[in-house]
Amino acid sequence: MAAQKDFWRDEGYPGFSKWMASSDDFLVLRRFGQLNVRVLLLMQDRIVRKEEELANIDAHGRLHGDDSKADSSSLRKEPLPEREAILDELKTMLHEYNEYILAFSQIKGWRSAQDRQVENIENWFYNHPYAIDSKEQEFVRAGRDVVAPASKPKPSVRVLMERCAPLLHSRIFRVKAKSNQTQSGTTLYFSNTRFDAFVTFTVIAAGLMLLLGPMWWLQFVADPVKRLGIITGFVLLFTGLLASATVAKPFEVMAAAAAYTAVLMVFLQIGGSASK
Repeated sequence: MAAQKDFWRDEGYPGFSKWMASSDDFLVLRRFGQLNVRVLLLMQDRIVRKEEELANIDAHGRLHGDDSKADSSSLRKEPLPEREAILDELKTMLHEYNEYILAFSQIKGWRSAQDRQVENIENWFYNHPYAIDSKEQEFVRAGRDVVAPASKPKPSVRVLMERCAPLLHSRIFRVKAKSNQTQSGTTLYFSNTRFDAFVTFTVIAAGLMLLLGPMWWLQFVADPVKRLGIITGFVLLFTGLLASATVAKPFEVMAAAAAYTAVLMVFLQIGGSASK
């Protein structure tokens, strides 16, 4: 047991880092949302204190009737060197504050890591016991604060297909680990290009079936109520497929569904005219 512990400890962070860097889905990190906001609040308060200090200096000359110090009409002939010194400090503080806000705004917009991405990390910890200290594994259990910054949005149908182990592990999609990837019996890599092509082909085939299926079916149904039921069913199927197979926004899904419905209504009219 001691020898096993030493073996995994030797792999440690070098092995863990290489594994995480080998795939976008393996790169899972903390966002530190609460801490970032707290730091921003501290930076903001320090700037406010400097702002108040500057305001007091601006008002000092006016309050004490000292015209020479109350003059703020020229930056070149500044009567109060401390006022310019505060502005120099504020320039640095504001620059750091603005950059921090921009960076955190981008990080805040990242989606939380999906369950399957967290499971990847948990599985690595399970398959490599003692490689990483147990306390230092806790970062992956921080809930919605955990993000996968390099992962791109995937349609629901793609995620569902990835969960199908026999499909994902088939020889069609599996590839050998590259030099920058981990050579491990517990980690399998697959070709995103091939898998994307397979998903695209599946979606196109399903779309053609949803287009051609009702066109032929309506030709053999004369009852208007049954024909309308067929159209309703296919519109629901089309909407569900579009919502799960793409990353389209809701209004885009509804616009496409409306166009699909219009096409089916044309089939309905053609079929109705032919049956008279």
